[in-house]
Amino acid sequence: MRIDHLTTQAGPAEWFTGEVWLDQIAAGESPSRLRAASVHFTPGARTAWHSHPVGQVLHVTEGAGRVQSKGGAVTEIRAGDTVHAEPGEVHWHGAAPHSFMTHLALQEAGPDGTTADWLEHVTDAEYQQHGITREHLLTGDLSARAGRIDRVEIYQVTLPPGQATGRHTHPGGVAGYVTSGEIAFEPEGQPERELRAGSAFFEPAAATIGRFDNVSAIEPATFIACYLLTGDEPLIQPL
Repeated sequence: MRIDHLTTQAGPAEWFTGEVWLDQIAAGESPSRLRAASVHFTPGARTAWHSHPVGQVLHVTEGAGRVQSKGGAVTEIRAGDTVHAEPGEVHWHGAAPHSFMTHLALQEAGPDGTTADWLEHVTDAEYQQHGITREHLLTGDLSARAGRIDRVEIYQVTLPPGQATGRHTHPGGVAGYVTSGEIAFEPEGQPERELRAGSAFFEPAAATIGRFDNVSAIEPATFIACYLLTGDEPLIQPL
């Protein structure tokens, strides 16, 4: 047994935007390839785009932040949330604009010892929610019930002005309630209708949605969405 006394180090500018501090917790010796660190982001700080050869797990221990997979939505994360990045999945993560955020980062090194492939920095436009934002509110465990669905996840979703979601489906279905803005809603085979604050909607499992778009060019639209999920099903599947 040994006890290591951690030395906090500043995050390299090549890897991060803003002020970030790193505490290395573990760097396993062969045959272990485990790498673990505690990463502390100041408000607005974030990683560059990057990927990991064997994937990564993040567990938020303090504050609020953001994470995004390349081509996906910017998603809010908070203390208690765990994020799983697949091997080779290009992504970034960091603090929210007005909050510190600390997370544990766990990954294995690849066969050549590489833990990450660092790419370009995340621009201010990419960081500042110029895409759909999903803030996780609640996960309800339904595994004790017999049936296909094992949990419900609740998010607050914000569509920036003019944002279109594109054709998509939800593997487990979704029910929602609009809290602000105006949304054009068109399930395939049904007439388009407009959702406003106070409107409720339901998208059955695997139904194709042709439009779910913010019709305003100047105002965001926000809704609460309850996703029914099983296993590793995604919240949304683009078509």
